[in-house]
Amino acid sequence: MLVVADNNPTRHIRFAYVNWALMIAFLLVFLLRVPWDGLAFTPAHLLLVGGSKPAGGAPEIIATMVSYIFLHATPLHLLGNLLAMWVFGDNIEDSMGHWRYALFFILSGMGGAGAEALFSNSPEIPVIGASGAIAGLMGAYLLLHPRARVLVLIAFRVPVLVPAGVFVGLSIGLDVVSALSPAMPAEVVIAFWAHIGGFVTGAVLITLLRSRDVPLFQPATAYPDGGFLGLGRFTLDLGSDRMTWGSRVLFWVKAVVFFIVISIAVEWLLV
Repeated sequence: MLVVADNNPTRHIRFAYVNWALMIAFLLVFLLRVPWDGLAFTPAHLLLVGGSKPAGGAPEIIATMVSYIFLHATPLHLLGNLLAMWVFGDNIEDSMGHWRYALFFILSGMGGAGAEALFSNSPEIPVIGASGAIAGLMGAYLLLHPRARVLVLIAFRVPVLVPAGVFVGLSIGLDVVSALSPAMPAEVVIAFWAHIGGFVTGAVLITLLRSRDVPLFQPATAYPDGGFLGLGRFTLDLGSDRMTWGSRVLFWVKAVVFFIVISIAVEWLLV
């Protein structure tokens, strides 16, 4: 599943320039092939008991908890993170302002690094990527706009509109299952605990950093026809605000089953 757009308007800022500045920085670091030496975060460095310690001590550890966010391993790794920032970042920046958003993003990434250090089964393996910070965006978005519909591509091909609460909830749910699964293949090196830690950090921070006039659990926005990059007329819409309570319960059950079946099918096809 790949999230592509949300068409959720901003109300307090004209342009999310901090979000775009971060996206451009990630792209430049990747294109310039900046070496990872000294910039990737090694979870074992943060362990209080055991684990190797860097020569620079605590300042170096804190620095790598920030610098690792800007590194990406592959074009697909980078693209997925940039798309998630494109979808979720502007509304989170809108909710708290530019400079608090920058602080929010970095702290979410650091929260992900901390969780990876506490719970990782392979703390000696360096961690890179903005996924922890982006999970923080998703945690904040879940509390602000759970009913806003987002456009996702199922199996990278089928455009579907679903409530953000369904997409984000299932995404972090799969991370939790993967992190706790004893059957995870050895070649899988995804930092699931960084995602979980970033998500929790973002969900907590949004309650503290959002502007006073920004409520939690906002209603869905009325989207114009043809929204979502022009694909609005051609997508399967799994969400609707005009539902009875019984219809809503049935919808959520069907949406969860739909996502689980599609996820299992895609994983099976990729094996």
